[in-house]
Amino acid sequence: MQRVKGKISRSFIFGDASVVRRIAILLVCIGLLPIQTALLAQPEENTPWPVPVKTVAIINEDDQGLPLKFPSAVFFDKTMNEIYVVNGGNGRINLYGSDYFPRISLGTGRGVDSPNGIFVAGDGRLFICQGRTAKNPARLTILNAAFFPLKEILVQQFPEAESFVPNRVYVGRNGNIYVTGIDFRGLMVLDSEGNFLHWLKPKDKIWVDQQLDYSKLPQDITGKGQMGEGEPPPVPENEEPPEIEQRETEMANLPDFLKPKGKEVVEEEESKKFGPVQVTDVVCGSEGHIYILSEETSKIYVYNASEEFLFAFGKKGGSSGKMSRPKALAVDEKKKCVYVVDYMRHTILIYNFAGRYLFEIGGKGSSPRWFNFPTALALDGNGNLVVADLFNQRVQVLDVKFEAGVALFGPNDQSETLNKQKLNEPSPE
Repeated sequence: MQRVKGKISRSFIFGDASVVRRIAILLVCIGLLPIQTALLAQPEENTPWPVPVKTVAIINEDDQGLPLKFPSAVFFDKTMNEIYVVNGGNGRINLYGSDYFPRISLGTGRGVDSPNGIFVAGDGRLFICQGRTAKNPARLTILNAAFFPLKEILVQQFPEAESFVPNRVYVGRNGNIYVTGIDFRGLMVLDSEGNFLHWLKPKDKIWVDQQLDYSKLPQDITGKGQMGEGEPPPVPENEEPPEIEQRETEMANLPDFLKPKGKEVVEEEESKKFGPVQVTDVVCGSEGHIYILSEETSKIYVYNASEEFLFAFGKKGGSSGKMSRPKALAVDEKKKCVYVVDYMRHTILIYNFAGRYLFEIGGKGSSPRWFNFPTALALDGNGNLVVADLFNQRVQVLDVKFEAGVALFGPNDQSETLNKQKLNEPSPE
């Protein structure tokens, strides 16, 4: 495998295998040829969606011939025409060629032990977001085009980043490195050398839990007043007393997110305030525009190349056209649209560049073109969607056939028009 335009060759990294091993691999490849034909020759069928969706390929094995284990992130390298998949179940990164067959994988030998997200720059450098392990802290790992470590950036050293765990990364046109954190408010901005510059923090109305005030509850609910100082009510005859101690023990063994939060007594009070949102994913366009996704608010925040806020779009909800828990986005500059993958609704939503919702595809299922908690997506060189289908333990490559013609930035190509004129209209306020 060679890098084009004088870039580093990877071929010297992997030593020649024995003759026996080569013969065995050749026999395995010959045996897999019928499978390849089946995966790449899916007929285009009638779909329940507004546009035709065709299965181009399904990736479900790693370079060792083992099933993928919970693929959680994907990236397409335009220079080498290769797909990178974060194989979350075994903490490795798998590399696939243009034929969708596995080439190699990166693991601890290359400094990869807990990958979350990945970005491949035009010069071949790999930027890998990594979580905490028993041996290593959370960090941003940079490899060269030959997959040798260049730098480890320990993000906790930066201001306000003590609890920051890198999740997704993207390098902008200006060379700045944009990094999102897991459940973290704001986007970390580094220069091309990995030095901290500042935080980019989209702001919106966010929900904030308030402490419960039980002092205003009626006396008969608090257990105070006529029944005595907090004494429990008398137990009626022929009725066994409640097993309070057993219940408390059971509650103590539950994880925090399953424990009751006082709603049996009074509804939890919540309020909204204006503040920084949790940032889930980030993508930069070729003209420098920055698209920031927030799972918390189910919105995409758009900034220009100077990091000036332009506008936001998206609505939170569980019905068609709304986002429940969006996890990732991809920008298609040819079709002038934004794709967003929704983890909870098992769908991919499509918006035009004006922020207007167009349509969605997918739904929960295990058949091709259906998803089971998808977590990430990317666009390959042919404009196909590459989707990390987490609990189906596969990566789907889909051809979504449509055209959109709303150019928000720069001149509009009038040759690209939608079949339905109403999809060209800007998003209503």
